Amino acid sequence: MSFEVTLKVRRYSKEKGSWWQEYKLNVDRFTTVVEALRRIKTEQDPTLSFRASCHMGVCGSCGMKINGKPKLACKTLIVNEGKKEITIEPMDNFPVIKDLIVDLDSVYRKMNKIIPRVTPPEEVIQGKAETRLKPEDQKELWGFAQCIICGLCYSACPVVETNKDFLGPAVLAMVYRFSADPRDTLGKKRLEIVDDPIIGIWNCRVAGSCSVVCPRNVDPSLAIQRLKWVSMK
Repeated sequence: MSFEVTLKVRRYSKEKGSWWQEYKLNVDRFTTVVEALRRIKTEQDPTLSFRASCHMGVCGSCGMKINGKPKLACKTLIVNEGKKEITIEPMDNFPVIKDLIVDLDSVYRKMNKIIPRVTPPEEVIQGKAETRLKPEDQKELWGFAQCIICGLCYSACPVVETNKDFLGPAVLAMVYRFSADPRDTLGKKRLEIVDDPIIGIWNCRVAGSCSVVCPRNVDPSLAIQRLKWVSMK
């Protein structure tokens, strides 16, 4: 059974600035927000701009605010929003490029600062030794390795809102993931980076918003608190 819904979209362009635009369409209980947006772009307004790719919560492209909350549009069923009018906006705390598309470059720049890769000992690199990951260590790291860099945690973070230099939830969770990896040798160097009073872990106020909105259940808030504990050892 289908029903009519109104999507109230916050549009933006450099030329016109920001404005609201409404679209009406019929959907069913299986229709996701991203599917509705694709239909609008195809059937009603080809100028509407947004990002989307995998449609299955893996790529992280379709992050946006849906009824005021940062979500992945491909994982959000319209019927679950419980309203006949749904507001859709670009994520907070990012520059808007056009309509629902935001600039995520700041996250990637911050990510590069923490060297986001396992760096093994020199003898392993030269092939003279090997490192092994125990099942219990792999289990511990797995949850923190699921980040898809969608930006939802940055949109929800109250610290990012007031401190644009803060490394942020996703990057700090990444720091914990690599620093806790027994195969890695840069744990101390990364801890020195995140101990910085301007960009580092001590800026986190433990609001927990990042963990609530994460579509992959990464729990950045927990990772940051563990980094604080490790840094005080």
